[in-house]
Amino acid sequence: MFKRIFLCLLCLCLLPSCFAEAVPESMGLDWQENDPWPHAIRNGSRDERRVAVTMDDCYEFEYVQKAWELITSYGGSITFYPVGELLKEEKLKGGDKELWQAIAASSSEIGTHTHHHNRMTKETQFNQILYSKYPQHVLDHLLGYHYPIRTLRPPFGSHDAVFQKQLEKVGYHHVILWDVDSTDADEVKKNVQNGSIILFHARKADWNCLQKVIPWLAEQGYEMVTISELLNLPPLEPVDELFDWSVRKTEYLNK
Repeated sequence: MFKRIFLCLLCLCLLPSCFAEAVPESMGLDWQENDPWPHAIRNGSRDERRVAVTMDDCYEFEYVQKAWELITSYGGSITFYPVGELLKEEKLKGGDKELWQAIAASSSEIGTHTHHHNRMTKETQFNQILYSKYPQHVLDHLLGYHYPIRTLRPPFGSHDAVFQKQLEKVGYHHVILWDVDSTDADEVKKNVQNGSIILFHARKADWNCLQKVIPWLAEQGYEMVTISELLNLPPLEPVDELFDWSVRKTEYLNK
């Protein structure tokens, strides 16, 4: 009798750890030990009819606006991976700041493509840390509040074990890659499947493709979600206190 009671109590104690989800901390993408994802994430679950439309670089900002407005009109969301330096005050043109603020406040998401469009595996370890985390400082000061950047996509998809180690120091245990990459709408339609991460860039050729692909995705019953939603992360929680690189850099560099 006592043995049975003991076993029941033991099971109750173990249940939370057995069923706990991988939940990131608010700063970056810090996961628990039961993280189900590999370091390089190319797609989400193949069991759900959901896809993540993503847009890199964001040099030609008019296509950022057009893509966001198009996908929103179909009830979907998009994840942008801007180069961090483009979000600095001196780089913004009239209306850019307000549009980024509107995107951040919407159902869409802003990640980071690092601060410069450099191949990160060729950078020093110091620069790998700086270029990966400094965009958080820039984005917070653009928005006026702390918007936790959840995911990072390295330029050219370039990553290795050394870069991964530096990313972990600043809270990114993963890089987001893709499984569909084309400006040919027919190619995209042929290759997309449940859980696909679709790569676009902010430029005319991609915009022309998007105008055909987005309506088609909706017609096919695909839910267009953010990367965070595709990975089943908990809702993003902005806070008032801005991220300050000058305050946090010593902590990261000494890890």
